[in-house]
Amino acid sequence: MSKLINLVSYYIDKIICFIVIILTLVLSVLMAVGVFYRYVLNNSIYWSGEVSRYLLVYITFLGATIAYKRGAHVGIDIIVERFSEKVRKIFHFTIHLTFIVFWLIILIKSFKLYPLYMLQKTATLEIPYAIPFTALPVSAVIWIIHGIDELSKCKD
Repeated sequence: MSKLINLVSYYIDKIICFIVIILTLVLSVLMAVGVFYRYVLNNSIYWSGEVSRYLLVYITFLGATIAYKRGAHVGIDIIVERFSEKVRKIFHFTIHLTFIVFWLIILIKSFKLYPLYMLQKTATLEIPYAIPFTALPVSAVIWIIHGIDELSKCKD
């Protein structure tokens, strides 16, 4: 089971990396086109600001899962390094378990808010807020999968 979770986590990470790269490229092009329209053509793309914000939200939440998977998230290693290997494993297990519980709570609460976000529309695009809000539960599921993978590594 541990190998299956590791494999799922690995491939999800690869897919999310690709998606984040694409979203970042789309955001870059959209911002460049927006600046060109505003300052060269004296005309603005009215929806570009809103789309850019939502793309940035997705990039941030999905990018955070990539950082977590690769161990690049913020940590205080100087304290943990002073302890024995056994105590470090306990720390890592506790940290990953805490992440899983936190993201489970976020996931459950986000599903409770979903009906409300389906009723509300964004200002410019007039799409349901549920579309940009989906970044939260999607990233929560990915964090949980990566966290379970990390927990399985703590047993070794």
